[in-house]
Amino acid sequence: MGAPTRQVVDSEGWRAPELAQVGARPLFGGRRKAGAVNYLSVAAATLAVVALVVTTSFAFIQRATANPADDAMISLREREAELANETKVLQTAADLFDSSVEEAASLADASAPVLAGLSGRVDGSVLGSVESARGALAAAAASAVAISVPAYQRAQIDEKDLADVGKAIDNVRLSRDELPALITDARDARSTIVSAISGYRAQLQSLGTAIESEATKLVAENDSAGSSFRTAVTDTAARVVTAQRAGGDGLAEMPAYAAAVDALRAENARIVALEEAERENTPSRPTAPIGGTGNGGDTDSDSSDPGSPAPQPSQPAPSPDPEPSPEPSQPEPTPDPEPTVPSVPNPDPTAPIEGGTT
Repeated sequence: MGAPTRQVVDSEGWRAPELAQVGARPLFGGRRKAGAVNYLSVAAATLAVVALVVTTSFAFIQRATANPADDAMISLREREAELANETKVLQTAADLFDSSVEEAASLADASAPVLAGLSGRVDGSVLGSVESARGALAAAAASAVAISVPAYQRAQIDEKDLADVGKAIDNVRLSRDELPALITDARDARSTIVSAISGYRAQLQSLGTAIESEATKLVAENDSAGSSFRTAVTDTAARVVTAQRAGGDGLAEMPAYAAAVDALRAENARIVALEEAERENTPSRPTAPIGGTGNGGDTDSDSSDPGSPAPQPSQPAPSPDPEPSPEPSQPEPTPDPEPTVPSVPNPDPTAPIEGGTT
C-alpha cells in the first residue's frame, strides 16, 4: 500500500492540530481585521477598572480618616426612631384606657336614674343584681389612675464628641427599657375596666328578660284597664329586648316601659274604683208595698249608709203617694177614764129611789 495521505493545510495554517504554530491563530477570529471599535472597548474596560480602584481607595481612605462620633450619631438616630415607635404604642394603650374609663363612668351615671325608675316595676332580685354591678362599675371608673406617657427629649450634646453621643445613646436605651412595663400596665388596667363594663352589660341583658316577663304578669293582673294600656306595656318591654339583641344596652327604652306600667296601674285602679262605687250606689233593699203602715212603721226606709256619696244616679224613682185615707195604724184617742170610772156608781136616774120620795 502506498503512503498515507497528508492532511491539507489551508491558507490560515491552524486547522490541523499537529501543524498549529504559536502566534499563527488570528487575533480577531480570522475573518476580519481589528478596527477602531475593538480598541475603544478595550479602553473603556480599562477606564472602568481604574475608576473602581480609585473609588475603593477613596472610601477606604475616608473610612480610615472618619470621626467615630459620626457613626455613633447614626446609631443614636436609629435608637431614637425605635423609641418613638414604642412610645406611640404606649400612647395608644393610654388613649384606649382613658376611653374605657370614660365609657364606664358615663354608663354608670346614666343608668342610675333608669334603674331607680324601675323599682316596683320589675323583679326586685334581678334589679338588685343589676344595681350591684352598676356600683362595681362606678367604683372601677372612680379608682382608675391615669397613665403617664414619658416624653423623650435629647439633651444638648456635641455631635462630634464620641463620649457625648454615647451618653445620649445610653439615655435612649434607658427610656426604651421603661416602656414595656408601662405598656403592660396600661393594657391590664384597661382590661379591668372592660371586664367591668362587660359584666354590667350582661346584667342589663338579664334585666331586659325580667322586664319582658314582668310585663306579661302586669297585663294579667291589671285586666280591668283598656287594651291600649295593656298593649303599651308589652310593646315597650319588647322594645327593650329588641334593642339589647341588636347590641345595645336597652337603657334608652326602659323609661318608656316604666311610664307604661304606671299608666296601666292608674287606669286599672280608676276602673276598679268606678265599678266599686257603682256597686255601692246600687240599692239592695226591696221596694215598700203601697198602703203599708207609712213612714212611721217602715224600719228600712232609711237604712242606707249616711256616709255614702251624695249623688245617686242609679236610685229608683220614689213610689207615688197613696190616696188619703184614715190612718188605721193610729187609733182614735180614747176619752179620759176619770169620769167613766167613779169610785161609787151613779144611780140610774130612771130608777125609783128606795124608801120614799125624791
